[in-house]
Amino acid sequence: MPVAAAFGTTTHTRLEHHTDTLRASVHQVPAALLEDTRPAPDTPETSLRPAGTENDVLARWSTPHGERTAAVPTTGPANAGQTITISVDADGNLTEPLPSSRDNTITAVSAAIGVWALAAGTVLLPTALAHALLHRNRLQHWAHEWQHFDTPPR
Repeated sequence: MPVAAAFGTTTHTRLEHHTDTLRASVHQVPAALLEDTRPAPDTPETSLRPAGTENDVLARWSTPHGERTAAVPTTGPANAGQTITISVDADGNLTEPLPSSRDNTITAVSAAIGVWALAAGTVLLPTALAHALLHRNRLQHWAHEWQHFDTPPR
């Protein structure tokens, strides 16, 4: 258990450091929407979509090398002309959303549970196998003794 906890803590620290590094290289810029939101390409038009799912919308933003236009994800409905904030790298390229501290924590806890389950399985599986083999051996000895017990004396 302590090894799994240490692994989870180390994983969380590494993920947070990685996220901090990403935050240093990514900055937020305003982007003007050029059209109304539309469902993401992999979503059928007729499907029911839960609130908070992503939509794609064409947007334009300024970079050090000029302006860029691309489809950006939005979490809610938006109209053309509206301004949203997006994450871009130093060259103005659109980046993936940064993982939140909650996402890092969930990943670290999952890793710790995985290490614990692997270690527990490594210990319990041979123990259960040995128990089953010894139990089988004991039952065979008992069956052998009962056979001798049931045989009439000569």
